[in-house]
Amino acid sequence: MKFGLIAVLLSLITPAPAAAEEQAPAYLIVLGEVRDREAFMEGYASKLAPLYEKYGGEYLAIGQGVEVLEGDFVPESFVLARWRSMDAARAFWNSPEYDALRRARIENDWGRFDVLLVPGLPLRSER
Repeated sequence: MKFGLIAVLLSLITPAPAAAEEQAPAYLIVLGEVRDREAFMEGYASKLAPLYEKYGGEYLAIGQGVEVLEGDFVPESFVLARWRSMDAARAFWNSPEYDALRRARIENDWGRFDVLLVPGLPLRSER
């Protein structure tokens, strides 16, 4: 009985075979500081939603202020987005449309950001 329970628990946390991993979601985590909020919103942020949709992304959380439970890093702003896959997130990131927005954000010094792409576990219904 003990080993049966362990097998069930392992099946819940063990990634699926390689073919299913390709379809596992990916998460884009953006942490940073907006320096010119008006220009940032007008020239960058307001143009992202259609690109997220086009490339299969969706916002899960966006805003300012986080509760730090451990550590010293306190980002001013955050975005958490889910993508269909790592490949979909990379397609967005490497697209000419996003490259133009990213370059404008950097060149105009609208803020400073750390961006992480994190592989997710397959969704529960896919396990």
